[in-house]
Amino acid sequence: MSYRLFFCCLFVSCCFQLRAENVDKSGPPGSTFVFGDEFNAEVLDASIWGLGINEKNVQNTSVDCTYLKKNISFRNGFLVFTQRRENPPVIGKTWSAEKAFEYSSGGIHTHGEFALKNNMYLELRCKLPSNNGGYGAFWTMSNKVGDWKPEDLLEIDMFEFIGNREKTRFWSGLWWHDFRKNEVPKTLDVQHVKERSADHFFVNEQRFKAHFGEGIKVDHSHIDFYSFITFGLHVTDREMKWYLVQDGPAWKSEPYLVFRGGTVRNRSYGQVADLQWERNVPEKMNARIILNYALRNADWAGGPTVESQLPSEMLVDYVRVYRTTVEQ
Repeated sequence: MSYRLFFCCLFVSCCFQLRAENVDKSGPPGSTFVFGDEFNAEVLDASIWGLGINEKNVQNTSVDCTYLKKNISFRNGFLVFTQRRENPPVIGKTWSAEKAFEYSSGGIHTHGEFALKNNMYLELRCKLPSNNGGYGAFWTMSNKVGDWKPEDLLEIDMFEFIGNREKTRFWSGLWWHDFRKNEVPKTLDVQHVKERSADHFFVNEQRFKAHFGEGIKVDHSHIDFYSFITFGLHVTDREMKWYLVQDGPAWKSEPYLVFRGGTVRNRSYGQVADLQWERNVPEKMNARIILNYALRNADWAGGPTVESQLPSEMLVDYVRVYRTTVEQ
């Protein structure tokens, strides 16, 4: 190794060591750091994270990639998700069957006690992808633990992002997939409904699910989505607040979306009748945190894929979770 290369490597190493030591992990006033990951190690912390969006690494049927360990790496203090073409295709799981995927990518989820609960603030800093079909997401799914109720099981979309530079879109919201018997739309085909108990039904037809967030116009013109961004979500017993800034802490900015309970509606763009339900912030929030770099060839999701753009990357600087005071 030449002296020039040696000192260059030493300088870079010292810079990232200094970055790790001097990082400001402060959360909202009165908060306490609970858990997180600065991604300074060389391997994924298995005590916090599992591969894929769930413990079985089962993929949604609308996604065109599967998640593989080889696509999760670390570089200069960042978690790196790599999206690539697979030739020959690789076998992965979907909710309906195994499938041959022509693409693979990276995704992780928390497990065990590493969950989002009431009176917590969650912050992420990342650099989103830039490729047609690239689809970065930061979200949660409720864990079925304790005395849970159908209306308390929800999907929180901290954000979803279309990485096609000509179709760039960043949005957030809530989805409820579970309903009481009297809440299930009578026009819904029985094949799209799964009975979990006498008064608990799961609906897998998107047009008939309860939703919050669509239709709210947010001015994100001050954000360069192709540079690093800092995102925050604060969940109390009474409300949820979404934050977004170019540089953190995100909680110091004004929230761009707030949910305090009330009437929520389906999102069908006129395809089916308008429906509505009453929903609140869950009394006993407990949800796994998910971070993934999906690929969707669908036109609405920024597809079709452009092969010359692959392999492509999504970088994550950190994930931090804080316990906050009830009064906040």
